[in-house]
Amino acid sequence: MSINGQAIIDQIEEQNYAQETLAVKDGQSIDLDALFSAFLPLAQKENLALAKADIDGGIEEGGTTFSLEVNVINLPLRYANQEKKLVYADQDYELQVYTIVDNLNVSKSRLKIAKLSSLAALLDDSDGVFAKAAAWFDDQLQVILENQQQAEQEAAEAAQKADEEQAAEEKK
Repeated sequence: MSINGQAIIDQIEEQNYAQETLAVKDGQSIDLDALFSAFLPLAQKENLALAKADIDGGIEEGGTTFSLEVNVINLPLRYANQEKKLVYADQDYELQVYTIVDNLNVSKSRLKIAKLSSLAALLDDSDGVFAKAAAWFDDQLQVILENQQQAEQEAAEAAQKADEEQAAEEKK
């Protein structure tokens, strides 16, 4: 399934691709099935699309965002300027499905993106592709948790060291 470059550019400039956002409150379990159910009808339109779950306000509010996108390159659709530079108006592009995680602790860039499958593969076997997506999101969540724990430990060690230095200074 392909799309013309000019159609991509037009949709990105006008942000008129299909979008759906689910809100997940902190402490709630992340319902990936709801995300997948929201994404599939958007993907079936065989066009650019985005479905995301904003967890604890999403990345904009210091939380986490899990996204599924139909796109032609491995950049989030919100990176419109970069995407327009990489897409040629006179070429056709194959539609792909990407998984994206935005979180302060997922990577130094706060973003992790991976190609999940072609759009055709998703439409042929959505259960299999979504199982792969669920495993990928779970892996990224584990990375986030490990990095959060490490950051908390480093902060505690730094605070303890600062307290010790202050106590030593006061003894002088």
